[in-house]
Amino acid sequence: MPERASDPITIPDALWQLPQMIEALKSRDIGTVFRLVRQYGGASQTRIAAAVGMTQGKVSETMKPGGRQILALEVFERIADGLQMPDSARMALGLAPRNSNGVVRDREGVGSVCRGRAHPNSGSASSDPPLPEGDASDPMELVSANDISNLVQWVTGGDATDEKIAQLARSAQSFAASHTRVPAKRLLPEILKLHRSTRELLVNGRHRLRHMRELVRIDADLLAHAAVIFGDVNLDHVAEKYASAALILAKEAGANESYAWYAQAKTARWQNRYMEAADLARQGFEASPPSPMKAQLAWYEANAAALLGDRIRAREALTRAEQSSEAIRGDASELSVWSFPIERQALFALSVATRTGDPDGALRAAQMADQAWAAGAPVALANWAQIRIGTGLAHLLKGDLDGTAEQLAEIFTLSPGMRLSTVTRYLADLDSRLNRSRFRGSRLAVQLRQRIQEFNAAALADDADTEEP
Repeated sequence: MPERASDPITIPDALWQLPQMIEALKSRDIGTVFRLVRQYGGASQTRIAAAVGMTQGKVSETMKPGGRQILALEVFERIADGLQMPDSARMALGLAPRNSNGVVRDREGVGSVCRGRAHPNSGSASSDPPLPEGDASDPMELVSANDISNLVQWVTGGDATDEKIAQLARSAQSFAASHTRVPAKRLLPEILKLHRSTRELLVNGRHRLRHMRELVRIDADLLAHAAVIFGDVNLDHVAEKYASAALILAKEAGANESYAWYAQAKTARWQNRYMEAADLARQGFEASPPSPMKAQLAWYEANAAALLGDRIRAREALTRAEQSSEAIRGDASELSVWSFPIERQALFALSVATRTGDPDGALRAAQMADQAWAAGAPVALANWAQIRIGTGLAHLLKGDLDGTAEQLAEIFTLSPGMRLSTVTRYLADLDSRLNRSRFRGSRLAVQLRQRIQEFNAAALADDADTEEP
């Protein structure tokens, strides 16, 4: 009998325990998940599509190596349900298990802590636990016992479970890791959707104190990430609001503030508020624990001071930046919006060098990045494009227009979705330099300026979500 799309898929239980399946789930590599289901479950693309609520075409695109990436939480849920993943697989994928809702139950089996539980001072008899054995003639003893029991019940009860919060945290981390691979305007709506879910849980639920702090921390990180992307798509005024909100939440949660300070400094720098950018970066540096982001904040201060023309401050910040970078050398954290790998450090060194009139130092910095990529370091396209533009600028400072043209030729094919403002603004600066009297008689300079303007005009054509944080 021919196969029908509605035929159930029989997936061996052992499949979910295979190391390659577990790794695919943890990295949310749905293409590999589908390929393993086809291999071990004998399911066609049509049957997989029917099971998970997708079209066969989308399943096919997802299964191709390096193909379509899935980011939306509701799609992960649909896939997990459609493939009937066991709880171990759901949790590896970053989803809450189906067989545990984390609700404390009373003697009749009714959830007693999710909604309508008694406040510790309410004195509601309906939610009191059985009274402790003892001398019932002493009313003060009973009052004290009841108050303590109600307090414990209030503190330990909550609408959010450990699994739910862990799921939100994993999703926020996945989006941070996707930052360098996924076009900004495709990633931003997913980050905002997760922010809305976290905010709704915060505002409408009752939570244990540690759950409340963790939810606020997660939302602070999401707001900071959104601020970075709003800046990347030329919405600096929105980025400023999100970054300010992120810092307030991070302080409230007693969490790492470095992401929020970085978002604020980045926004100020691209609004040409160089003094403020340097000050924000320094404040973030002082408030941050030793980490890649602390090093990046030091480099940000050095870069902003160089842009301002304050070479003394730039050199002092550069010393802090180099010391902080040395402290994190060998850091093995994955590439993300918050990481600071050697090739990104090279970008800042290149920028400071060009701003302080050291084109040879800029070329050495670019070589450092190119060597890292040649050795197998993952390539973040925006970072790579900025290195190419900065190298082109260094050649221009040396009067080598052909060298500039060679560097720019490599980036003009960059897809519009990856042409972030941090790329196009670098190019706009280079364009203004090509318009100086020194190069006005050059046909090559005219051609480069035309290509730069065409490149920038095609960047980031779609509108982004600009709701309030």
